Amino acid sequence: MKPYSFCPICGTGLDQAMIEGRERKFCPSCSWIHYINPVPVAIAYTVNRNDELLVVRRAHEPAYNEWSLPGGFLEAGEEAEEGCLRELMEETALEGTIDSLIGIYHREVELYGSLLVLAYRVVVADDTIAINHELFDAGFYPQHLIPEVRIPLHQDIIKAASLYESVQ
Repeated sequence: MKPYSFCPICGTGLDQAMIEGRERKFCPSCSWIHYINPVPVAIAYTVNRNDELLVVRRAHEPAYNEWSLPGGFLEAGEEAEEGCLRELMEETALEGTIDSLIGIYHREVELYGSLLVLAYRVVVADDTIAINHELFDAGFYPQHLIPEVRIPLHQDIIKAASLYESVQ
C-alpha cells in the first residue's frame, strides 16, 4: 500500500513527525494519523491421510511459476482460520480442517508492502484436487519428494511444521 500524501478526511497535505515513537504522516488540520498496518495473509500447510504435503505451482505474481503452499489474503470480517480454508478451497477445491497454528510471521514484500502471515496445519480426508486459474499445478508429495519450494517464507513454514511434527 502506498502511503497517503493527502488526508482522506479533509484533503489537507500531510506532514511528517515522530508520533508514538515512529516517524508517521499526519494531518496538521484535523490531526488524522496515517498508520501503515500489515495486510493479513493465511497459508495452509496441508497434509492428506498419508501425511503427504500439498504444494502448488503459482500462475500469478508474486512468485510466478514457483512451487509454494496455498494461501492468500484474508477478507474483511473473516476469521484467519476461515480465510485459510477458503483460500485452500478456492485454489484446489480441497476441504480441510485446521489442526494447529504453525506460526505467525511478518514479511515486507515489494508488491504488497507489510504482510502479517498466519500459517496453519490443515488436514484433508479427500485429496482430490481441482485447481483454479491461480495455479498451474498442485499435488501431494511425500516430504522427501516435494518439488523445490524457493519462497523463503514458505521454506520457513515447512521447516517449522516439520520440526513440530518430529516432536509429536
